[in-house]
Amino acid sequence: MKRVIYITTVVCAISFMFGLCYYLSFKNALLHYNREAVEQNTEILQQLLEFSGKNEQLLYEIIDIGSKSGGDVVEAVQNNETIRGTAEYILETVYLQKNETKREQLPLPGFMVGIEREELMAYLNGYMEYLPVNEFLKGLIQYEVLSFSANKVELRKVYDEAKVENQYFISTYGGFVTVYYSDLRTVYEYTEIEVALLPFEIREQIRNGFYVKDAKELYSILEGYTS
Repeated sequence: MKRVIYITTVVCAISFMFGLCYYLSFKNALLHYNREAVEQNTEILQQLLEFSGKNEQLLYEIIDIGSKSGGDVVEAVQNNETIRGTAEYILETVYLQKNETKREQLPLPGFMVGIEREELMAYLNGYMEYLPVNEFLKGLIQYEVLSFSANKVELRKVYDEAKVENQYFISTYGGFVTVYYSDLRTVYEYTEIEVALLPFEIREQIRNGFYVKDAKELYSILEGYTS
């Protein structure tokens, strides 16, 4: 009986020691984990504060630049403005050859309502890239935003007629003489003059293509091809 009691006591003592060791180990690991978590959170917080400070500094720099250029950038950054339907629309037109500038208030184009500054600038860039033939012939060389806000938009067009030396371009399409505007992509007239029936020198000239100054010169050339 004494042997059983002794064995039971030893087993209980060993179990208690293992339990105590496990508890102390767990408590130490938990303390270490909490310490690392606090340090990590502190580091993250510092990074966030630094990032916030950099963004704040960047915003101040943008606002400072905007204030020096009339405040348009400030408004766009602070308010992310879009053009209202009641906005005032001013168009300034500059004719370099005439040394003339005209400013006029016009009805706001419908497509401008609700768009931001960047969207308006993208439209102007696309307009210049795929210039309508009438604007090309008038010598439009610049189209830009002068000022932008929700209540007022100012744009400027600059024309230089000296840039347009020739109005037309004679070439060939489908075996017939074809007249393009000098933008080289807009067809002015499809003629019934068959290139193969023209003299060799003229055929080569047309296949290479050449510019024509104005309508008077153009019809003089076409009449020569049919005579």
